[in-house]
Amino acid sequence: MGDFSEVDHQRQTTVDSLHQELQKLLQTAPGGKADIFRTEFESYKRLFHRFLHESGSAIQWGNIQKLPDNAVLNYDSLKTPTEKEAIAQMLRKLVVVKLNGGLGTSMGCTGPKSLIQVRNDLTFLDLTVHQIEQLNVTYGTDVPLVLMNSFNTNDDTAKVLHKYRGRRLRIVTFQQSRYPRIDRETLMPAAKNLSTSANEVWYPPGHGDFYQAFYNSGLLDQFLQEGREFCFLSNIDNLGATVDLSELCVCVSVFLLRL
Repeated sequence: MGDFSEVDHQRQTTVDSLHQELQKLLQTAPGGKADIFRTEFESYKRLFHRFLHESGSAIQWGNIQKLPDNAVLNYDSLKTPTEKEAIAQMLRKLVVVKLNGGLGTSMGCTGPKSLIQVRNDLTFLDLTVHQIEQLNVTYGTDVPLVLMNSFNTNDDTAKVLHKYRGRRLRIVTFQQSRYPRIDRETLMPAAKNLSTSANEVWYPPGHGDFYQAFYNSGLLDQFLQEGREFCFLSNIDNLGATVDLSELCVCVSVFLLRL
């Protein structure tokens, strides 16, 4: 029992030290951004707490159960809506989100992956804009394209968005969280100043950060107020991931049944 208490005490001391370091970091925040970082750090603290207290696999495989019969629908059995107004009503409930935080380094390129030219001098972002614009033109809707940027891609992406002005779509951006890397020896944040975004001391958390970052940005509340209830989410470089009206129809039908 004594050994366990000592380990527990060490963990709490480490957590307390982390909180102090994060508080010091907040004092270096650029003007008007302290509250943004403070909100992000609350999620970071929870993640750090899990790192200290949890061990073993993140997935408890013994708790995984088979899906019940008929839980997965055969795609060929889905109904494809045909009435233009019915389709438009569904699309008015939709938001398309593209994960745009990655760099093109794995493809031998610099800058955001979304700005890589892939066909006829068009980039991943160009082709994505065209896909959503075609939906809006065809059905007279205003499906927004939402880009979740990282601190690695935000500035470069902002520089090219002006080229889409006047197009039949609304582009909205927000940034995923920016978390400080941990020093292996001290378990304290490697970052000492919020004014720098060097990769050596900061990192963007994985795609699972979407939910918290989307909520923190205020966009969740904004889109709910617009009556939008469904979110289509995919990587910006996955051009095959497009809005499927049959699948959207299932989502809308199931949601209405649960009301």
